[in-house]
Amino acid sequence: MAFPFLTVFIVFIIGLSIRYAVLNKRREEKFDRFWEKEKEADHTPAKDLSTVSFLKVPIQSFPMGKWEDDEIAMIEERLRALSEKKLLNLTGKTNTELKLEYGTVNLEIMSAIGEDFNELTVLLVDYAKALMEKHDYDGAATVLEYGMSVGTDVSSDYTLLADCYLALGRPEKIALIKEQVQNRHLLLEQKIISYLDTCTDPTADR
Repeated sequence: MAFPFLTVFIVFIIGLSIRYAVLNKRREEKFDRFWEKEKEADHTPAKDLSTVSFLKVPIQSFPMGKWEDDEIAMIEERLRALSEKKLLNLTGKTNTELKLEYGTVNLEIMSAIGEDFNELTVLLVDYAKALMEKHDYDGAATVLEYGMSVGTDVSSDYTLLADCYLALGRPEKIALIKEQVQNRHLLLEQKIISYLDTCTDPTADR
């Protein structure tokens, strides 16, 4: 009776060994591809950044200075400062990808540009929240629409924009938000879509 069990055990061990060998080979190939790509990136010539279409923050369309509020004033001051900087959505790009696209010499500059963009997306949501507390849904919607237009990955931008549309009596515009979210494959896509669906379904609990 011990022989069949031993045979099964040996077959299992052999299968497991083959599986580990395949996985190790895939890891090695992936590791080799990474270093080949990294080597290529390190020799990529610097791109002329004057040819890059950087983002513009349309602060002239925001309700700047409309409210006498310390929190809003601080956010607006920071937005003005960011509007004078080069901004670009580099979300999800690795250092290797940045070097391949813009050159190794520009890595530090592009990293800073990406960080400024990330700060912008957070500020836009904070600004919109503060405006919504003032019941300035038009102003908040304008701010959040800009965030959506530049591909923010901050989920609150999309859900708060839906709240603004509901408050403004424009529920039909929520379909556009849903379309944008689905096209961008955001990390929290399903959670955002679920919230948007509750906004357009009067029978759903919110």
